[in-house]
Amino acid sequence: MQNKPYSGRRRLIHRALAAALLCAATTHGIAWAGDAAHGKKWVIGSMIWNTSVPFYANFIKGQTDAAAKLKVELKMANGKGDLATEVAAIRQMIADHVDAILVTASDAQGIVPAIKLANAAGIPVFAVNNRVGEGAQTIAFIGADDIDFGRQQAKLLLSSVGPKARVAYLMGAVGTSAQLLRLQGFNEVLKDHAGVQIVSSQSSGWDAAQALTVVQDWLNKYPKGSLDAIVGQGPEGANAARYAASHGRTELKFIVGDYPADVRHAIQSGQVAGTVDQDPRPQGERSVTAAVQWLNGDKSHVHQPNEYLPLPIITRANAETMPAAWGQ
Repeated sequence: MQNKPYSGRRRLIHRALAAALLCAATTHGIAWAGDAAHGKKWVIGSMIWNTSVPFYANFIKGQTDAAAKLKVELKMANGKGDLATEVAAIRQMIADHVDAILVTASDAQGIVPAIKLANAAGIPVFAVNNRVGEGAQTIAFIGADDIDFGRQQAKLLLSSVGPKARVAYLMGAVGTSAQLLRLQGFNEVLKDHAGVQIVSSQSSGWDAAQALTVVQDWLNKYPKGSLDAIVGQGPEGANAARYAASHGRTELKFIVGDYPADVRHAIQSGQVAGTVDQDPRPQGERSVTAAVQWLNGDKSHVHQPNEYLPLPIITRANAETMPAAWGQ
């Protein structure tokens, strides 16, 4: 037998009780991960420019763990290091009507047209780890202050080699925001230190094999006494540092970026002088959490326009007490 329809009065009472329950839940700190009125679960898209880069293993784990904890659906896409693939992934997220998009792009400016499509669709976009260029709207950038990262590396270089040195500079993938901004911060500090000469700059594309090839070429080009240090924007230089040490080039000071396990071991063994630690997991966790806070209307907890995470310097003096950010 079908239930009788509610009378107007009973319907009002039912709605009042529902509103009271929702208010009580909010008062007692329950974080609704979706539109409670319609039983909707938030769907968050995450486009990562290349998930095969080792750095992103713990970044991805941070995102997936946060999504599970907050009970939201996470749709992750691998850009495979190709801008066209990244754009296609964002277009698909728009077509799927996700509630928010987290973007970790390879090309800050190249990704802008795709972000503008999300803007037009009314989907909030967060730039995570890598920035988005001019012309598109993002709620916030969540990650490292890469200009300060570059400054930290320059200070570490100066403390390792002094005010006069000949330095080779190993860049990440050209055009990524991390590559550009770390270089900006590095140069900002060194402009006041004319005794430090950058004798060569090349890209390794954030790839350890490419970094080794570049460093091997430098070792051949610059014999002992003609080069004092090699600075790498990413962790790829750690493998090259081991190679240099095994070939008798222990006079070279290697400064790298990020703090995976192989960098930690290289610092402890003295093959690398130091690094700047950018931990990927908190970036992944915070990006999902911030998106949920924004969608839930808790916008005051989302720091705009930037939410920076700590960037401690790691040397042999403190590596023993500082666990690696990823790897074993």
